[in-house]
Amino acid sequence: MINQQWLHTFLNLVEVGHFTKTAEKLFMTQPGVSQQIKKLEEQIGVPLLIRIGKGFELTREGEILYQFGCKRRREEQLLHRKLQFDDPYSGECRIGCSGAMAIFLYPHLLKRQKDHSGLVMDVEAAPAQRIIQSIQQNKSDLGIVTQTFPLPELAYESLGYESLCLVLPSCFASSLLTFDHLKMLGFINHPDGSYYADRLLSANFGEQFHSVGRIKKSGYINQINQILSPVSEGLGFTVLPETAVRNFPQQSLLYVAPLPVPIRDELFWVSKKHRILPKRYEWFKGTIEKLFRT
Repeated sequence: MINQQWLHTFLNLVEVGHFTKTAEKLFMTQPGVSQQIKKLEEQIGVPLLIRIGKGFELTREGEILYQFGCKRRREEQLLHRKLQFDDPYSGECRIGCSGAMAIFLYPHLLKRQKDHSGLVMDVEAAPAQRIIQSIQQNKSDLGIVTQTFPLPELAYESLGYESLCLVLPSCFASSLLTFDHLKMLGFINHPDGSYYADRLLSANFGEQFHSVGRIKKSGYINQINQILSPVSEGLGFTVLPETAVRNFPQQSLLYVAPLPVPIRDELFWVSKKHRILPKRYEWFKGTIEKLFRT
């Protein structure tokens, strides 16, 4: 590896063109400059200068090394500027959240990217545990979860609340909903379906409800953007977070039943405790928090 101090002296010598003036510029002695050039030549293994009287000319190898040194200096200057300047309108936004949340947020993220083409949106839709692992492994910088894991390297911050919705075909809007209606209709299950349904239905139907597993299953799908399609076709009911329901394009085909006992999940930002997020995340956090306040 080339000694950086000797290379720095060599670049200055070439640009100043004089040993004594180079020594003055670098606050060195003239013999000190000569000694560093000699050491650099020994390290490289080739002569870099041809002395002519009090001046010098570069050898072919000296020209090559000078061009190399100039390029490295420019790269270091560019690196320094990048390290010092935190651009809120460029860089990669690496975010983890649930599938329902991803569908809700992604249009907002794409609009932001369209407005600022230097941004890159990297969104991973995953369960909470995988989001946590991604944060730990520095694959994601910021996550949204409904569960907190007591790990010392992580920091959590409350984002807001998200309601669970009991979603039925629109034909049920005109009738008084009973538990028998749900049993007759059947449950459209999905990866988080049983977890959501057990909590919401037990809170609202009491002794009538024991487990969603005892209700007739009318279907199962693991694609979050397709879960409401069979419901809209009248084939069953399901339970989903409000963000997933809001994003379904055919709202007129759905009925979100009003319930006496609402179930809400608290949402949390999660990130590395001692990691300062780049400025480009300020917009993301501010916008998402605003969406959940409206």
